[in-house]
Amino acid sequence: MGRTDIRRQSWGAVIVAAGAGTRFGGDVPKQFTLLAGERVIDHSVRTFESLVDHLVVVTPQGDHWRVWWEPPSELSTVPGGKRRQDSVMNGLKFMRSQGVTHVLIHDGARPFADRECILRVMEATKKSIAVIPVIPLRDTVKKISGDMVMKTLDREELRLSQTPQGFYLERLIQVLATAGDITDEAAAYEAAGEVVTTVAGSRSNIKLTDREDAELLSFLMNKPVRVIGTGLDFHPFDPDRPLYFCGCRLSDTDGLMGHSDGDVVLHAVADAVLSASRLGDIGTLFPPAGSRWKDADSSHLLAICVEMVRKAGWEIERLDVTVIGERPKISPVRDMLMKRLSDIVGISVEKVWIKGTTTNTIGELAQGKGAGCSVLTELVRRTV
Repeated sequence: MGRTDIRRQSWGAVIVAAGAGTRFGGDVPKQFTLLAGERVIDHSVRTFESLVDHLVVVTPQGDHWRVWWEPPSELSTVPGGKRRQDSVMNGLKFMRSQGVTHVLIHDGARPFADRECILRVMEATKKSIAVIPVIPLRDTVKKISGDMVMKTLDREELRLSQTPQGFYLERLIQVLATAGDITDEAAAYEAAGEVVTTVAGSRSNIKLTDREDAELLSFLMNKPVRVIGTGLDFHPFDPDRPLYFCGCRLSDTDGLMGHSDGDVVLHAVADAVLSASRLGDIGTLFPPAGSRWKDADSSHLLAICVEMVRKAGWEIERLDVTVIGERPKISPVRDMLMKRLSDIVGISVEKVWIKGTTTNTIGELAQGKGAGCSVLTELVRRTV
């Protein structure tokens, strides 16, 4: 599974999908129903696989669930138990066997897990033994008996609990081993007298419980989410290197200095898409030290970044590239550069635009000592 820079520990995620979903109704458990063209469980799997070292899905006992869902070959599954904590415990035992130190527990019926919320939980779990995402209540809350209102509760002290919830693996195993029936893992910590910390949840992180929820989620998943990212890079000229722009070799000399091939455009594009998707930057992913990335083809580096972005559920909708400097002149090679860039990132050439500008005699770029590139990109995600 993929990794991100936020972690120094070994992280695992247990997606609990062992329930029968009786309140949802129908012959297929809700976690295996279709939502926006995919099984509900697939939406969660895709979100978590790029964030943790190990991922496991807890399925119903037996093999009958494979009629509704065939997991990817690289995805681990374990059978559930009679109670929620039994199912979670089976997932935790698998994680222990993988050397995991910190774990996220997520409901398989929450396909809208927000990446930023997950990262908040992970960050907070570095300092607290148990962390849950919560959202405030907006409506006035009444305590009733039958159809009679008994009391109005203070909603300022109330929160709705969500998943994923973050824990130290070994302590969670200890707490669940002595827990009674629970609806979430935080309840077991509360019963054990442990402190549970909260972070801001996400209102889009809706749990699929009944048919009305399915209608709402279908609407939300078909509504695109759009984000913007920028990238900026500069390189000095080196007369002894070939000149690469957008993956095209424009000349055998007067190239750009850099640990890789110095392609300033592709570097800026990579940083832009990584910025928009919150997946890091090229300096971290491809550090300019050692021999691994020395003289590397920047089109290969960008392709790696684009694959990461797509695995996180994003598609590149637009690339607006501005080359800064006296040379090379962009207009004579614009069509070639746009075609090559569109091929590398896998989008139509109509979604790419490249232009050049000078600094109007200001600075060393105006003296022909180097070139820069600024990129604006728009990413779209139709499912999260």
